[in-house]
Amino acid sequence: MKEIVCESERLEINTPLMKTRGRPKGRSSDNRSFGPLGDIIRKHRLQRGLGLAEVAKACQCSVQFISNIEHGRAPLPWDKIPALAGFLKVPLDELQAANLAVRSDFQSFTKGSKSRAVIAASAFTMASRDKELQEVIQAYQLADPTSRKKFVKTAIKLLSES
Repeated sequence: MKEIVCESERLEINTPLMKTRGRPKGRSSDNRSFGPLGDIIRKHRLQRGLGLAEVAKACQCSVQFISNIEHGRAPLPWDKIPALAGFLKVPLDELQAANLAVRSDFQSFTKGSKSRAVIAASAFTMASRDKELQEVIQAYQLADPTSRKKFVKTAIKLLSES
């Protein structure tokens, strides 16, 4: 029951309770996996009781874009990773490895297998702690798609010669 007070009289109005939309922020019973990147972001977001809007604001993306990343429909832009890692308190290299694993250009490098891409991305990220490899990764991230394809072809050639 809601009470409205007017100057001349007091009115009582019966109003039904307003129903809130969606689930409470930071809670979900959906445990499906949509890939390593989405799983990491979702896990850490839910552990901290955060909603999609808060994560989106932290990395200056739209809510829909964060949802797409969590559901494996989009990779995270490289320049957004440090802000997101800091906000969710996720190790930067873990987020980079997961992001690398979901990128279609990297999956083609690992011959299309998603599980192979995840393993390769993890190994690649661990190896990236080496300063020289960090420079190579940075150059790859900044390269245009044509240069990335050349990089992949050269890398495959070098790896097959080993």
